[in-house]
Amino acid sequence: MSVIQVQGLRSLKGEIKIQGSKNAVLPMMAAAVLHKGTTVIHNVPRIQDVFCMLGILEHIGCICSFDGHSLTIDARDLTQAEIPEEYIKSMRSSIMLSGPLLGRTGNAVTSFPGGCSIGERPIDLHLSAFRKLGADIEEKGDKLLASANRLMGADIYFPFPSVGATENALMAAVFAHGVTVIHGAAKEPEIITLCEFLNNMGAKIH
Repeated sequence: MSVIQVQGLRSLKGEIKIQGSKNAVLPMMAAAVLHKGTTVIHNVPRIQDVFCMLGILEHIGCICSFDGHSLTIDARDLTQAEIPEEYIKSMRSSIMLSGPLLGRTGNAVTSFPGGCSIGERPIDLHLSAFRKLGADIEEKGDKLLASANRLMGADIYFPFPSVGATENALMAAVFAHGVTVIHGAAKEPEIITLCEFLNNMGAKIH
């Protein structure tokens, strides 16, 4: 483990600009799909995962542009609900688009995600949450097809807190009819940020 040594016995003062959180901005970019209009996110880190998510958004019909570290996403004209396999394999976080796509369009086509350096992390909790909301899940080869004529609010029980599954359940539930209660939800800072973001868009989450 690296060691940080601080010496000098003098007061520390000054200012430093903190880079925006990748773990917060990626689900916010996914959630922008829920808005049939333009969303602007500020202090976005210009890193590989962000540009990968940007590529997915543009593939499904969003118009995206950077101005410094401010990202504008126009999602009014989605053209499809399928995430290209090459993006899914290169970035696990792409799975979080399945929730908002399912909520907005009633369909989401993905495949089992990759790109995770800490090994396999199954997405069964994500799929279980979608099923609880009324979606049908079908496997065709390496593709996962989620569809629903109408999502309905439900009680979702997670056996243990999962950040990704909580995020996907939140975003899918935004357009569900009725109230959804997530039991055993993750409570990391990026979850709180996503809830605040969705509330600013008009959702009612507490």
